[in-house]
Amino acid sequence: MTYKVLVIDDSHSITQSLKNLIESNIDIKVYIAKSKKESVELLLEHRGKFDIILADLGLPDAPNGEVVDFMIKFSIPIIVLTGSEQIDIENKFRNKNIVDYILKDGITALQYATTIVNRIIKNKHIKVLVVDDSKIFLKQASDLLSRYKLIPLTSTNGVDALKILEENKDIKIVLTDYLMPIMDGIELTKKIRSKYSKDVLSIIVTTIDSNKRIPSKFLKLGANDFLYKDFSKEEFFVRINSSLEVLELFDDMKNKINKDYMTGLYNRRYFFDFGKKIYNKNKNSNKSIAIAIIDIDNFKLINDTYGHSIGDFAIKEVAKILNENIMSSTLISRIGGEEFCLLFYNREKEEIEVLLEDIRKKFENNLIEIDNIKFNYTVSIGCSFDYGKNIDEMVHFADASLYEAKESGKNKVRYKWE
Repeated sequence: MTYKVLVIDDSHSITQSLKNLIESNIDIKVYIAKSKKESVELLLEHRGKFDIILADLGLPDAPNGEVVDFMIKFSIPIIVLTGSEQIDIENKFRNKNIVDYILKDGITALQYATTIVNRIIKNKHIKVLVVDDSKIFLKQASDLLSRYKLIPLTSTNGVDALKILEENKDIKIVLTDYLMPIMDGIELTKKIRSKYSKDVLSIIVTTIDSNKRIPSKFLKLGANDFLYKDFSKEEFFVRINSSLEVLELFDDMKNKINKDYMTGLYNRRYFFDFGKKIYNKNKNSNKSIAIAIIDIDNFKLINDTYGHSIGDFAIKEVAKILNENIMSSTLISRIGGEEFCLLFYNREKEEIEVLLEDIRKKFENNLIEIDNIKFNYTVSIGCSFDYGKNIDEMVHFADASLYEAKESGKNKVRYKWE
């Protein structure tokens, strides 16, 4: 999907700089207007279907921010660009669809504008839970979150909030009031932190209480931030944005540690660390699991014939086919070179047998076309249903079955039974 951004500014250097910065995200296309007239024409041409607008307040045909008054009719998030700190934007456009305003005082400001654009694009799939016994505040916060293209969920007390969290594991931020009936913010923060760590869920506390000891009390319990309820829209968005950026930094760090750089699948280290937990849990519960190893047949020949770039593409194709055909209850990893390992749990043996045979056939029938080259390849698969002494031995059993598949002619599935 390509997202569309409209930049309205009469400065050629600013529009080109913003275009270059924003379009470094290949999923975004920037459209430029240098006047209110041009911006109206573009909006009508695209039927108002822009994801975000960056608008200068001082245009030749709209010197006093008139372009913003027109833009709000389309309910598109607006970033205001201004050349002066003297304009009281917060009051002048208090009820408008503005998510941020930026003083155009150099490249740093334009880089910041770019981060806000990327933030709003990412926000379309992010949920934020607001917990407050004031329906007025719930509406206010929900409206602000929606303006920032986040998905707001609401609750009037901590007990219901915990239920909503259980039903929505993908909530990223909880915005909670301090004083509430049934369960206050202190107790809610304790219970959330007993289940969700700071690297997966952020807690921002809100209150009207001016007691200076309250923020430190919450921060000690695991809250990430504190916000007094007389906040401005700008402060609200900055705090939300900051929390999301920290969570994404955690995710990036985990991915670099746990994911294979080429395929995006989990790496060998993560497979054995997390796989050991799955192995032990299911073995102790006497539930069956299976480990399968998939290896590309004649991979060296692919590299020698077509080059290493095509070999890399072949490896990525394995990840693509596995992701398309294995939807749940499976830990998928690349454990080295052209070798991939799957750990199945909560699945019947017969289901796994059918699935592995289907995967084998997918590769057999998969014709790849890239750079005017057409080729295909097969895979051999070894699978173990035998627990052995530990996960290492179970992997060894699967590897022995893979060797058997290779020795019997390749493009086959072979098993080690209990």
